Amino acid sequence: MGSPESVVADSFSRLGKIVNLSRMGSCAAVRDAEFQREITSYWSRQHGLSLQNLILLDRPQAASRLFALSDPRQALPSGQETVWLATDVSSLKRHCTRTIGRSPIMRAPEAPGFYAKLQSYPDLRIPAPELLLAWLAPHLDPDDCAQLLAWFNERGSLTNRWIALKLPGDASTPIYCLNVRTHGPQLDRGSKFYLRSARRRPAVAVTYSPVLIRATTLDVLDRTEILSRDLSGVAQSLESARVVCVGVGSLGSTVALQLARSGVGHLTLIDHDQLVSANLGRHVLGADDLGRAKAEALHERIRKDLPTTEVAAFSTFAEVVMYKNPEVFEQADLVVVTTADWPSEVALWRSKSNGTSWCLLQAWSEPHTQVGHVLLAPSGAFDARDMFMENGDFRHKFTEWPGGGVIALPACGESFIPGGSLGMVNIASMVSQAALRALSGDIESPVWVSSINRPHDVATLGGKYLGPELPAGMQQAQLERGWPAQMEKAQ
Repeated sequence: MGSPESVVADSFSRLGKIVNLSRMGSCAAVRDAEFQREITSYWSRQHGLSLQNLILLDRPQAASRLFALSDPRQALPSGQETVWLATDVSSLKRHCTRTIGRSPIMRAPEAPGFYAKLQSYPDLRIPAPELLLAWLAPHLDPDDCAQLLAWFNERGSLTNRWIALKLPGDASTPIYCLNVRTHGPQLDRGSKFYLRSARRRPAVAVTYSPVLIRATTLDVLDRTEILSRDLSGVAQSLESARVVCVGVGSLGSTVALQLARSGVGHLTLIDHDQLVSANLGRHVLGADDLGRAKAEALHERIRKDLPTTEVAAFSTFAEVVMYKNPEVFEQADLVVVTTADWPSEVALWRSKSNGTSWCLLQAWSEPHTQVGHVLLAPSGAFDARDMFMENGDFRHKFTEWPGGGVIALPACGESFIPGGSLGMVNIASMVSQAALRALSGDIESPVWVSSINRPHDVATLGGKYLGPELPAGMQQAQLERGWPAQMEKAQ
């Protein structure tokens, strides 16, 4: 991109860097470091890329065989089926249960993969397929090399195998995966591995020489890998955190998913409601979940999307869980309530007023989602019930609407708070940020946080804005201060 002059100048600049690496007298260490940073790119250009998708379910700690199971949801053969790999069969069973909802019976699973750590870098130039092991062997630990050779010879009858090579360095170094093809008329087609695939092998193993080596993209479902783009260190500190989400509707479902993606290790979802079509516009769940309990469907969604997160679900009211399963709250670090169900909120604040080890965060949006609030109480005894009227209306609201702004539905006590998806996402981000601060120990006293988005639109929507005026040119703001009662006493 850019003018011809800028493109030519950039090309000469890049060429100059390459020449400086290879000219007489250049530093070998700098040159080696540069090639090592790019070495997988050079290898993959020579190998070409296999189209089959591989997912490694656990990051091995030592050289090991990798058992395989093809994704059973891909019924129609394509030649590019996803294959799950794991160092033990139990990992494959757990992942299969997460994805298809039932526990499989695995008999004699095949082991078409092998994982090993490179001690040093093999040559930049890729050898002929039949010389692959000779290219790798000098750069492996002797014991690992012996295991690799034994596996390679035992699995010589397989047309499709993989060797996953962890590059030299610390635990964060990438894995380069080789696809080894031996024979067969369709070298571009991948293999399928079934629950009993190993029983299909010939009684007498036949060893074929490799005829094609290709690179294969290998994704790792490891917590460290999933959260590797967050360099703040917060995600790793949340592995043992336990959060109870009371209410997983439009606001609570987004918050729960954000907390899971932020690294919270344990989530409990509580909601008695079912998903209906009117929820789809601003809920994280989709049409396939219509008619299902929100807590159960979101539980399944998080387990599929983020399998390293532990999730439990209760399709009932918070009061029922508090009575029947008190350990859920006793073990919690934080309780997030977004139900807009006043009896449940009262029950939680009543418990909080007696003193609890868990923090309590109550969050909600005002009608049309231009404004949202968070009341956060740290560990100890706190009670926010005085800030609400007997029907649960906040005494310090920022907007006023005809009829309270709540839309009644043709069912006993049923209603909804109007608002769009973008407004709800803004409020959910505020709630998630407050929750993460509470989990990190950054909150020592009660906090009131408010999100304000385009307050001048409130009048357009038929309401009246009562909150603080934003400075000219500012469309969105987030305010944090003490609880309203504390602010009034200070004044």
